[in-house]
Amino acid sequence: MNKDSSVVMFLKALYYDDFKWSVVKSIGIFSLGVRLAQECAGMELLPGQ
Repeated sequence: MNKDSSVVMFLKALYYDDFKWSVVKSIGIFSLGVRLAQECAGMELLPGQ
């Protein structure tokens, strides 16, 4: 068994297990939200009056 097939098997195990896939998606979306919040930190949403 080579390294590539073990990585593919690991990814398939993540994808086909509903719980693991849900955790992976949640962590990914959370990370994306954190990154978006960091990028928008200095942005003014409402103009000052």
